[in-house]
This record gives sequence, C-alpha cells and structure tokens, in this order.
Amino acid sequence: MRSHLTRHVFRQIIYSALHSETLCWFNPRLHQPLPNRTCLPSATVFSRAIFGFARSPAPKEKPPNFDPGCREMLELNHAQAKHERPPPRSALVKAFSAFVMDRHVRQRLSVDDSQIALLLMTLRYLQDTRTAEETVFGLSVEDMVNTLELLKVSKSKEPEELDVHITLAEALYEEIDRLGEMAGEDRVKALNSLIKILALKRRPEEAQKLLEKHWQHDSSVIDPNQWKNVLVGFALVGDQDKMFNMIEMMEARGVPFNSHVHQAVIAYYTKTTKDVEMTKIWYEIGMARGIEPTRRTDLLVLTLCIYSNELAWGEPILRSFLDIKLQRTPNDIKVSWKLILQWAVAKGKKFEEVDRLLDLLVQKSQEEGLNVRPDIDMINPLIKYAASQNDAYAAERYLALGLKRGLKPDYKTSLLQFEYRIQSGDLDGAKAAYDELKGKEYEMFDSIAPLDRLLVALCNRRPLRYAVIMELINDLKERNTRLGPDAVSALALVHLQRGELQDLIELINAHAYRFSPKQRTSILSVFVTYCLDRSVLTAKVWDAYNILRRTFPEVDSQTRTQMMSAFFERGRSDMATHVFGHMRHLDIPEMRPTVDTYVLCFEGIGKAADPESLGLVYNMLKLDNIVEPDTKLYNSLMLAHLGCRDPEESLRVWKNIMLSREGPTENSIQIVLRACEVAWNGDRQARDIWSKLERFEIRITKGIFTAYVGALAGQSLVDECLDLINKAEEEVGYAPDVQL
Repeated sequence: MRSHLTRHVFRQIIYSALHSETLCWFNPRLHQPLPNRTCLPSATVFSRAIFGFARSPAPKEKPPNFDPGCREMLELNHAQAKHERPPPRSALVKAFSAFVMDRHVRQRLSVDDSQIALLLMTLRYLQDTRTAEETVFGLSVEDMVNTLELLKVSKSKEPEELDVHITLAEALYEEIDRLGEMAGEDRVKALNSLIKILALKRRPEEAQKLLEKHWQHDSSVIDPNQWKNVLVGFALVGDQDKMFNMIEMMEARGVPFNSHVHQAVIAYYTKTTKDVEMTKIWYEIGMARGIEPTRRTDLLVLTLCIYSNELAWGEPILRSFLDIKLQRTPNDIKVSWKLILQWAVAKGKKFEEVDRLLDLLVQKSQEEGLNVRPDIDMINPLIKYAASQNDAYAAERYLALGLKRGLKPDYKTSLLQFEYRIQSGDLDGAKAAYDELKGKEYEMFDSIAPLDRLLVALCNRRPLRYAVIMELINDLKERNTRLGPDAVSALALVHLQRGELQDLIELINAHAYRFSPKQRTSILSVFVTYCLDRSVLTAKVWDAYNILRRTFPEVDSQTRTQMMSAFFERGRSDMATHVFGHMRHLDIPEMRPTVDTYVLCFEGIGKAADPESLGLVYNMLKLDNIVEPDTKLYNSLMLAHLGCRDPEESLRVWKNIMLSREGPTENSIQIVLRACEVAWNGDRQARDIWSKLERFEIRITKGIFTAYVGALAGQSLVDECLDLINKAEEEVGYAPDVQL
C-alpha cells in the first residue's frame, strides 16, 4: 500500500515544489513543470510556508513606459548595433507616424534629443530600404510636415545635438520637395518650416540663402515673418554685421524693418540672453529709424531694467509708456499699477512704503470715478522680484500684503511660492506649496526644474523622510509627470540604499530611456559609485550591478572592468568572473574584453585561488577570435595557474611564450621560476632556463637571480642554494641580502 509520504512527494513533484527555491538547485522559476492535464490551470507556482499559508507571488516587473512608436524604433537601433534583423518596414512606418501624431496632438510635450535621433535613424532606414519602384517610402506627407512642426518648437538641451535636428529637418524637406506638385500646399509649409528651423538653430546663413533663393523665384511661397526669423537667428549667433546687412536686404526687397520686427529682436535680447547692452543698442536703433516701439517692446525693456537694476536708463521709457501708451481704462490702469509697484520695489522702497503707495493708487482711481481694485496679478510680480533677489522673507511679506487685502492666491502665486521656498531651502514650505497646487486643473510646470530641485533636496536631506518623497512621487505618477536626470539619479540612489530593487527598475524604465547619452551618464554614475563603495554589502552591489547591465547596455568596457576589479577586491572572484563573462558575450567589439582586461582578470583569479573561474575565463580566451594573446597575457595566465596551485600548467604556458614571436620578458622568467619552485621536478626546468640565460648572455637581474635561488630552494636543494648565494656578488654582481 502506498504511503502518505509517497503521495505527498509525488504531489510536490507535480507542482514543482519539492525543494526550496533558495536552497536547492531545482528552482521552479527557472524550470517550469511539463504540461499536465491534472495540474491547476493557473501558471502560478504554489508553495506553502511552515504554517501552511501560501506565499505571495513575486511582483512582476513593469515594462518600460515607452511613448507610442518608441519601442519599435529602439528595436531598430538595437538591431543595427548588433547587425540583427530589424523590425518590418510597415511596423516602423506605423511607429514613426504614431509617435509624431501623439506629439502633434499633445502639443505641450516637447521632443527629446534622443527621440529626435531615433526619428532620424528610422527615416534613414526607410529611405535606404526603399526599392527603385517606390515613389514614396511609407511615411505620409502629413507625417513629415508634422515632424517639421515639432522640430520648430523643440529645444535641444545640448548645443551639439542641434546638428541632428537640422539633419532630420533637411531630410524631411528633401523628401517632400522630391514629390513636387504631389505634395501641394504641404511643400510650401515644409519650406517655411525648414527656414525657421535653420534660422533659430544656429544656421542663419543657410536659412538666408534658402530664403533669398525662393524669394527671387516666387516670393508668394515665403512667409514674410521668415525675414524676422533669420534676423533673430543672426542675433542668436552674435553676428551684428550680418544683422545690419539683413535689414538692408529686407528693405531692398520691400520688407520693412517695422515695429514688429524690432519687437522680435528686443524680445530675444530681453528674454533669452537678458543682455542689457545689446537691448540698449537695438532699442536706440529702432528709435533712430523712426520706429515707434510697441507696448510689448516697452514692457519687455522695462522688465529687463527692473531685474538688471538699469532704472536710470529705463526712467524716460517708463514715463513715456505711462503717459502716452496707456489709457485711463481699468485694464490699462492695472498695467500701470503693476509697473509702478515693481519700479518702487526695485528702487528699494520698504514694504510699508509699497503698502501706502498701493493705497494712494486706489484712492486716486476712486477720485476719478474708476473704482479700480488691486488683484493678485499685481502682487505676483512683487513676489517674483523678491524671489529673484533671494529674499524669501520679502516674498512672504508681499504674499501677506495680498492676503491682508483679501486677494486670494492663484496658481501663479503658489508656483512662485513653491520655487522660492525651494531656493531658500525651506523644503517643508515648498512641499506645502506643492500640495496647494495639486488640486488645480492646469499645466503645473512649464519646466520640471523646480520639481527636480525639490526631489533632489528631499533625497539628500538627513534624516531621510521617505514617506514625503514617495507621496510626491505617487502624485507625479498620477499626473504622468516626467522627471529630469538629476531627480532620477537622486531617487535611484535612495532606492539602492534601501534595497528597493523593484521600485528602482520601475523608475529607470519609466524615465531613463528618454534621456540623451550625456544625461544617462549622470544616472549611470550613481550606480557605478554605489558599486565601487566598499562600505556597501556585496549582495547589494551584485543586485545593483545586474540592474545596471540590463538597463544601461551602453556601459563602456572601462567601467565594466572597474566593476570586475571591485568584486576581486571584495574576495568574490565568482562574481568578478560573471562580470567578465558578460563583457565577453557583448556583440559590440569596443565593449568586449581587451588584452589588459584578460590580464586583470587572470591576476585577480590567481590572487583568489579560484580554479573554477580560471577554467571558465581560459575557455573564453580560447574561443575569443578578437584578442591575440601576447606575453603580458601569458604572464598573467601563468600567475593564475600558479595561484590555483597548478604549477605544471604554468610551465605549459611558458612553452607558449617560448614559441611566440614576442618571446619572454623579465617578468616571464621570474614567474616561471616561481612555478619551478613548487612544480614536480621543477629544478630540472629551472636549471634548463638558467643555462639558456647564460648561453645567450642575457643580463641577470637581481629579481631573476632571486627567483632562481627560490626555485632551487623550493626543491630542497639547500647546498646548491647556499653556494649560489656565496658566489652571488662574484658571478652576478649582487651582494646577498635578506631577500636572497
């Protein structure tokens, strides 16, 4: 009769739960059971703890949060790097179109440099694989025009990436232009988009040539605003002579240098570069040419004067603006009050004086029968100015001024409060301001920089307030907010230190793939620094390394070699060998082990005396068709065999050195003599080597002589050793010392 134990064992085998996952070679996660009709329909592997409760299944790793189309384009990039089969062309066309359409519909989302590089790579592939019979290569004209629209508003974080933007724009225009009349009005749109992209991405000369060429051929296809864009483009590169030439060219072709063109130039110098001197020059140029500045121009200039302390120069402009360009209407009066209050604050008026000034302005409006009341839009600029001066106390007082007058803070107020509290280090206050912003329906931040600064500061604070960080992160996840590389780096370090590997993987998958290679380097450096920190437990370092190699395949060989050496220093030659093996199996030649990498690995294995790892790496060397072994590598291999107590194998490697073109070095001779010291009948090999040295009149260094004496001593030839030591000074010129 079958026992209860037998039934229990068979049942455990069926459900792959015979042994512990962690203590037995049989791991149900790696070895799934064969299909069996009697098994449960669920794919989950069940096991029971000591009290019979089922263990909770391991959390599933969330896949990377790719934007529409990015996965397929990344697969193409991966396939080209490894010379593998790329995705089908139809899938790539759909991916390109899906990405562009997603960005075109959600216009607030900018395009990252890495994504633009993917678009260019995909476009080139579709062009290269187009057959001779195909007029078009899959992308619609609408897709290409929309891509140009995205490039017009995209802002590269790295100036060197602008070339990729321009290359993509030119390639798209060439394809649209090649279609000729088939493209219709889209051809004109593409031309104007390309001119603007060239002008505002530091290629104004090319934009000017393209503009002149088509203006002379048919001026109706050119948007007159393109002249303004090219002029601003020359301002962008700082070429004043070309700007003046451009104005003359415009006027010669009947395009006036009017107040709107003047405003565009002033806007660049006041908002982008904040260059006071150039603003003065071009403001005066406009006045000299009889151009009446627009209200927008004067407001830009006055704002720059306030923030750059150029009040004396801006005083006449302010008086003219208030007296001539503003009417006594409620809206214009509010504009004038905002300027007057900002001007007073910039001149150093105290808080009480500003409060009284506001009372006087209200009183005057009542006397005129206008009854204009202040609003929060008048207080916000005062808070912003105080924040720009790093005066959080003044900013809080201006906020209190508004509250005293019953002015309810709006989202701009809370946003300013959030930013200046971060700037002043008041993290609790910044978090409170952020909480006020959460419930409001609007685009919270034009830039993610304030959020990044808050997260970095919270992650660096000690003691760490983890609950506050995770509350903020969860809210940002709900809003689908994208973090910058600094915030991701700080959060990654927190997760590493706390051992939250699943959260770390989700963080990397959600954000890191969007960053440019330079931005990814900052996150990568966090992993590398953590792994090289000797105070971190080895198990945690190993987990961090595995996440690193999976999520950052671009890690160079130098960094991987540092990781390998770090594991050798920790006494974990098995882990170091795995790191070497991962390098060895990479498909990119530049990332694979070099001779120096093999040398470091063999030397580490020799110090650790790990014959199993030595066998693995030695077999890799035999199958490596890129690395050509030299004497330095053979020396390290001899040391590895010697450290693993296999001197006979070291002597076999010595034969390879003797047969090689390079031949042995001094280190080779010393190492082989050390092997003779412990090898069976090693004295014969040592004497043979010594006789060859004497026969070929090779200079005997002190190191070689000491190694030879050691080889004989290791074979218990004491008398011969003593004789050599006594004759050392006479025969080789070295007096006996402690080492001998």
